[in-house]
Amino acid sequence: MPRINFQPADRTIEAEPGTSLLDAARRAGVRIRNDCAGKGVCGRCVVEVKKGNVHRLGGRFELKGGQVLACRALALESDLEVFVPVASREVTEDVSVFEIEALPDRFPPSEALVKRLDLELDPPSLEDNVCDFDRLCRALQKRRSGNYTASPQLLRELSGELRDCGWRPGVTLSAGECGSEILHVGRADSRRPCLLAVDVGTTSLKAELLAPGSRHAASCYNSQVIYGPDVISRIMYCQQNDDGLDRLQGMVVGDINRLLTSLLERAELSRSDVWACVTAGNTTMMHLLAGISPLWIRREPYAGSCYHLPPLDAAAFGIDINAKGKLYCLPSISGFVGADISAGVLATDIAGDPRLSMLIDLGTNGEIVLGSDEFMVCCSASAGPAFEGETSVSGTRAMPGAIETVRYDRGLKCSTIGDKPPVGICGSGYIDLLAVLMEEGIVNKSGKFLDGGDGCMRRSGEDGCECVVVPASMSGVERDIVITQADIDNLLRAKAALYGAANVLLESVGMEWTDLDRIMLAGAFGDKINKENAVKIGLMPDVERDRIEFVGNTSLQGVIRAATDEKDYGLVHELAKDITYFELSTHPDYMQQFMAAKFLPHTKTEQFPTVAAGT
Repeated sequence: MPRINFQPADRTIEAEPGTSLLDAARRAGVRIRNDCAGKGVCGRCVVEVKKGNVHRLGGRFELKGGQVLACRALALESDLEVFVPVASREVTEDVSVFEIEALPDRFPPSEALVKRLDLELDPPSLEDNVCDFDRLCRALQKRRSGNYTASPQLLRELSGELRDCGWRPGVTLSAGECGSEILHVGRADSRRPCLLAVDVGTTSLKAELLAPGSRHAASCYNSQVIYGPDVISRIMYCQQNDDGLDRLQGMVVGDINRLLTSLLERAELSRSDVWACVTAGNTTMMHLLAGISPLWIRREPYAGSCYHLPPLDAAAFGIDINAKGKLYCLPSISGFVGADISAGVLATDIAGDPRLSMLIDLGTNGEIVLGSDEFMVCCSASAGPAFEGETSVSGTRAMPGAIETVRYDRGLKCSTIGDKPPVGICGSGYIDLLAVLMEEGIVNKSGKFLDGGDGCMRRSGEDGCECVVVPASMSGVERDIVITQADIDNLLRAKAALYGAANVLLESVGMEWTDLDRIMLAGAFGDKINKENAVKIGLMPDVERDRIEFVGNTSLQGVIRAATDEKDYGLVHELAKDITYFELSTHPDYMQQFMAAKFLPHTKTEQFPTVAAGT
């Protein structure tokens, strides 16, 4: 078999003839950007073949010299040396860990999903000779009424442990829907069981270690992005590859373990201190994490395999916490409205508030919930990762150097996260940039570039017309940071999908935007969004601005609530069952609403009076 060496990573792998360079790179652990999931249509996976020959499949991109698309170049019999240029490398930065505001004792230990109780049992006697398990359950019932179960392994060890600790055991319990499971019985221990809360996003994962002391959070890219930026591409990868599900499941578990390692180092704790990993994410991510095939989610009627999973043994899924620890997956609502939204509803207390509220998740799936304490309905719009920077030429996640705000002052002026040299544009920056381009007459209402305009260098690029936002001489990546016509088109489609879906949801219950008391934007970059600019481009409705709230990562907030309060864990399961799902793909008005919203700000300008008036 030919050997393929990838530079500058210096990774070598043997591959069968006919293997694409992209697949070989994936297996070698070399991350090559491929926004179309290897279909040959995005043109992002350009590599240069330095030595050897490949079979080039046809395509629409004209490449020079030894350049090929990694997804369209197949290995032959000869060995290869392949160079991956900077522009084609997928982001591979390490886990980011940061300290967040410490709170007083954030959760009562007795209410968490995993808790420890110190007991004092009466030893058995001839007068009281019930079995050791019943004796333990009797003592537990005095402290907490309910049903108690135990694994066969614990039962084998129980009698010895009770006698070794002199009938004064410390008992670790995990909550479930039908009672509590006894995870461990041993000597009394004053240490509180720690928990890991994780938001499993399509693009990135975010986690917080729930433990005494200082409070830290961590984030990292979802390693699955090398198989495509959205859930559909990953479902298709599972369908087309026998080992696809196992590979994707292993990658997301690996990410969770990396986050955990970094957090434990900061907290100076060990893995044995962590007794549960509590997670939320969209329905596909939850299926992949649990190793359940997501194939049926993308097939009509778009039903997943399981939305309400019981507590699972974390070790069986490769999650490297205490060997007896549990994996909790919060419940999903439908095939395309996941546990991240169930957690968001819990975090924002929509179901307990008489005010009419709308929660909009600005993530890849564009999930929306509308309701109050009287009703809740939801839907999902295929927004894609445009506002997360994943499909744009100069897009990037929110990281140091990412352009987060843009204004116009005799030219485009940008500010970056951490005041670092610009490396790309993140979601909030794209919203500002679209608004500025529209206001300054650089693009028209259809988002198409116009001739003229001061201080903005426009030129013809590989993807058509493009505008230079930051020249290479001022960037931190030694190349121009640009926004292309294709980028603008993607952004307009994303915002139209969200706005159109929200309109349909409102009309379905006989309401309008002006009826809403709260419009809550959830997402990692929500608090950085300029409200005025979000309204100017038609991402948000033209209502009183104080009705629009940025609520941050409500998925992780909801996970933390469920992890730290057993009652909230039960409540989130009830909420997920009570929310009514609207399927937009078959809704007669959705496409019309979507097309109407693909303009700046909208075809119906009367819906945006302050924008039309220039105020």
